[in-house]
Amino acid sequence: MKFLKIILISFLLSSCMGSLNTSIFGVGVNINLDPRSPGLLFDDSLAEKIILKKIVSHNYKLVFLNVKVIDGTAILSGRVENAEDKLKLTKFAWETAGIKAVRNDIIVADSGSFHQRAKDILISSQLSVALLANKKINSRNYNLDTINGKIYIYGMAMNKEELDEVLKEAKSIPDVAEVVPSIILADNLSRRNYL
Repeated sequence: MKFLKIILISFLLSSCMGSLNTSIFGVGVNINLDPRSPGLLFDDSLAEKIILKKIVSHNYKLVFLNVKVIDGTAILSGRVENAEDKLKLTKFAWETAGIKAVRNDIIVADSGSFHQRAKDILISSQLSVALLANKKINSRNYNLDTINGKIYIYGMAMNKEELDEVLKEAKSIPDVAEVVPSIILADNLSRRNYL
């Protein structure tokens, strides 16, 4: 009877741990394949949420903005109405605890046509499908934006081969003017020795 209780308790604990790994950590990143420690994942996720809260509290529309924090680097992308807004968003990121670098790829809105925006959506969709279909790529580890034909790719590659595959897929999409990667290699994480 005692043996049966131990098996039942270990089964319950292991099933709880499985759901903990995928639900709390790694928004947009598959924690089972992410080499960052749970502490680093938590720090990045918390910093990301704080930046997003600052953006929302200052009445910016998140539908046009993307924030990703990887290894203490805040990566900002999207569109804003004027240059002052772009600077404010950079300031929000820099003033967030745990952020040691900010990459701001936010574009100041121009008079881009509806046709160009539709083209950008199509490019993003095509790349998303290509990353999902490529078995050499863990597509959940990447976010992307396309603005005026430029694809901005953010995320973490497990190795150089995966990074090369992502770039190859992006460059193969028709009508792409430029590919701007912000992809961190898992081996280059600053706190790798804590894993």
